Amino acid sequence: MIPTMRSTRGLAIPASFFLLLSSTGPAWPQVKENLDLPFDALGEDEEEEDAPEVVSFYSTNLEGDGFFYVVDRSGSMVDSGELQRAKQELNKNISEFSNRVEFGIIFFATATVKFPSSGLPAQATEAMKQAAKSFVNSQERDHGSCCMTGMMEGLRLANRSKARRKVLVYLGDGGGTCGGTGEAQYLEKALSTITGQNHQRIRINTIGVVDVSSIGDNFLRRLASANGGSYTRIR
Repeated sequence: MIPTMRSTRGLAIPASFFLLLSSTGPAWPQVKENLDLPFDALGEDEEEEDAPEVVSFYSTNLEGDGFFYVVDRSGSMVDSGELQRAKQELNKNISEFSNRVEFGIIFFATATVKFPSSGLPAQATEAMKQAAKSFVNSQERDHGSCCMTGMMEGLRLANRSKARRKVLVYLGDGGGTCGGTGEAQYLEKALSTITGQNHQRIRINTIGVVDVSSIGDNFLRRLASANGGSYTRIR
């Protein structure tokens, strides 16, 4: 038998009815705390953390969280004033990096110099960014154009980076006068060596400046194409 409770008006109401009310509670509509967001929306911090950074280098947009630059410092770059412009572009990018970016910079001619000198990528802290700018500003003219050596140093830096999205950028006239080897032969070797050693398939973008010869143009175009990047000719 179901127990009953008597109301003040004398109506018999089953006790189970009151038990049901107390267990389910009132059927209030569901309310969002933030009406502008769906329930499963990501927070802004999560979206920003996952998005690549975008910097403009010689009017070319670079996307990633690991940026590595290989820059020609031969006589042609100095005589045309292009080395000074390259320094300005590099310093602008360095200033734009957030502290989650890893980066490295190579200058090449006959000799190759790199930042950081340890061969490990730099984390873009304020101290490291200031040190990088000092390195960039100190670069001077050198003779020769051993681009293969410079690009291989750039690859080593990029390979050691923990960044998820890496981009390696070449900037120069595409020349290859190094070690007494004929230019066309040297550039063919550079193309096959760099591409063959790019085991992580890092995107390589090439930017041709100053007086790019037909041989240099062909080299820069093919190097970018073989490594998933783009070639830009700055006139």
